[in-house]
Amino acid sequence: MIFSPPSRNLREELLDLDEAPYEEVRDSLNDVRKVNKYLSGYRVLLQHAEQFLKNHPPSRPMSILDVATGSADQPVAVAKFARKLAIPVKIHAIDINLKMLRFAREMTRRYPEIVFTQCDVLALPFRENSFDLVINSLSLHHFSWEKAVAILNAMYRISRRGIIVNDLHRSRVAHATIFILTRLLTKNRLTRYDAPVSVMNAFTPSEFSALAQEAGIPQYEIHRHFPYRIALVSEKTDS
Repeated sequence: MIFSPPSRNLREELLDLDEAPYEEVRDSLNDVRKVNKYLSGYRVLLQHAEQFLKNHPPSRPMSILDVATGSADQPVAVAKFARKLAIPVKIHAIDINLKMLRFAREMTRRYPEIVFTQCDVLALPFRENSFDLVINSLSLHHFSWEKAVAILNAMYRISRRGIIVNDLHRSRVAHATIFILTRLLTKNRLTRYDAPVSVMNAFTPSEFSALAQEAGIPQYEIHRHFPYRIALVSEKTDS
């Protein structure tokens, strides 16, 4: 019973309500960065982005869109990795939350390859095939099933080569673990509330597959990663 996934319980997270002062938001986003650093948040994305990067033609920089960027720690990870591979990239990061974009700009001053736009992930202002790769990390679980399908569909349409979604895996063990860790490692009330809620909001691998099918994505793979991470990867083979 403990290893069977609980029913999805979609609840709004405090960061999404955008009611907390900037300093508290900043501290919570720094907590998220620590979680991504030590619990595979970056490794999952980079593992699947590597082949897209290496297969990109050298004639121009690779264009990447990061949907719902938050603190932009994921684009920074990609930019660092691309620099290591000597592959030029241009990363366009978007978010609807101005506090998050303020923090993201502060944290990316040394990365001119990353630019920002405030816009709604449910109304992306981009045409089909606008970016080589479209990525989304740790935000799809914030949305209802119907909105998640719409986001995946839009990501696929505006990508030339494919998409990567890096997210949590709903699990009783993951929920209990993150609840304990947040009580031990942070005093930030946003983090303490949002982290366990995020796990319960998350999708399972089979649900991710169903989301991709409903979004009209013809070819995709679902990858499970330790600890309790999921990657949805779709490559457009005819690009």
